[in-house]
Amino acid sequence: MRGKKMKRVKQFVVVMIGLIWLSALMIGCGQSKLSDTFDEETIKEEAMRAIGYFNEKDYQGLIDMGSKELKESITVEELAKASDPYLDKCGTFKEITKTVVVGNKDSKTGNEYGGVVMIGKYEDGKIQFTIAFDQDMKLVQFLIK
Repeated sequence: MRGKKMKRVKQFVVVMIGLIWLSALMIGCGQSKLSDTFDEETIKEEAMRAIGYFNEKDYQGLIDMGSKELKESITVEELAKASDPYLDKCGTFKEITKTVVVGNKDSKTGNEYGGVVMIGKYEDGKIQFTIAFDQDMKLVQFLIK
């Protein structure tokens, strides 16, 4: 029974955050190199701050980093329900083992986004983070798998 519940929670996380990402970025976007509008180090630092909130289970802090759309689309309780199983399974955070910086541009609006894919090593596993920011450095995507 616990396995089914965990699977439903994981599916909820992927669907919920995936929908946010899809609606905010993927329609008309193409992944490419990071635009000059963004500073690569700032993107990495802000992504690490978001991962820090995640690791501390400070979901309000994570939501507070978000754009208006992100803040309106998920609650602390929903984020906790979706995220806690990953942290419970993987244990204590150790380090980031891989980082890839990417850029996106919405062809319909012209809005540019900067993001990273980071692999976090934990005591008992790994978590992949896909994190994106708008031009105001507001969090628009925080995907975990």
